[in-house]
Amino acid sequence: MTNNYTREEYVYLSRLYEKAERFPDMVKSINKYVELDPKLTKEERNLLSAGYKNIISDKRSSWRLLNNLERKEEEKKNTQQCANIKEIKDKIEKELNAICDEIQSIIDKYLIPNATDVENKVFYLKLKADYYRYKCEFANGKDFEDACANAEKVYKEAYELSNKEMPITNSTRLGLDLNFSVFYYEIKGLKEEACNIAKTAFDESMKSLDDLEKSKAKDTLLIIQLLKENLILWTNEMNGEEE
Repeated sequence: MTNNYTREEYVYLSRLYEKAERFPDMVKSINKYVELDPKLTKEERNLLSAGYKNIISDKRSSWRLLNNLERKEEEKKNTQQCANIKEIKDKIEKELNAICDEIQSIIDKYLIPNATDVENKVFYLKLKADYYRYKCEFANGKDFEDACANAEKVYKEAYELSNKEMPITNSTRLGLDLNFSVFYYEIKGLKEEACNIAKTAFDESMKSLDDLEKSKAKDTLLIIQLLKENLILWTNEMNGEEE
């Protein structure tokens, strides 16, 4: 992207690229408007989140597919096939690492230092922790340990801040609770802690359900539903393990 646009034009281009599903171009435009002025509106913040999520989602899916194939070929002792799969997996892991490092660098350099209120800071901390969590999905050894420790540290910072300063009905706070609980359950295997975070968020938010439904707070209601579904799934899994 060689043209020099105004900040407003970069925001508009980001929207256009999203509609056209040209997500790498979308992210380039996003990075431009962040650099020009890192104090983002809610829409600009959501564009940032959506842009990076779209470029990393396909790669995460590809890595999971190849990882499952690799296990099957290992069981069959197909050495050459395993080597071929590993070559592609390594390439995808480098791409995943680059995406995670890029957004975390933007968050640390521009967004958190210029966060004007608690919600923005929690949003950016959550986003930073999410990308450490994504690293945990494919990392091994010390890389996994570092990503896991960093994810937990940043999730905890955001969690403590949001619990102190934000209402439970806020979709950013609830989204953090959801993702933090997923991290504990899926990455760290701390299943009781995961359920406690999810259950506390769900129970507290249910007290305001009538008001949320009247105000048509769709984002918040969707997260409440996801918390409920995870609690049901996790409880059933844990009960199955005990039998």
